Amino acid sequence: MNEYMYLLIVAFIFCMVIAIFCLFLYCRKIERKCNHCIAKSLRELDRMFKELERMQVERETIEKILKIRINL
Repeated sequence: MNEYMYLLIVAFIFCMVIAIFCLFLYCRKIERKCNHCIAKSLRELDRMFKELERMQVERETIEKILKIRINL
């Protein structure tokens, strides 16, 4: 009887270890997905800031050209 009890306890502990390992893998997968989303958002923001900076330079250049033409 004690042997079956020990066997059940060992099987239960083994199942718990497997469940904890699966939970760890799932959490790691979610963390990677979150990091990927954050990196994607940062790249998109960087692209938008570069575009805005380019538009600012173009606007300043057009303003300078218009001032020169108006002064002529």
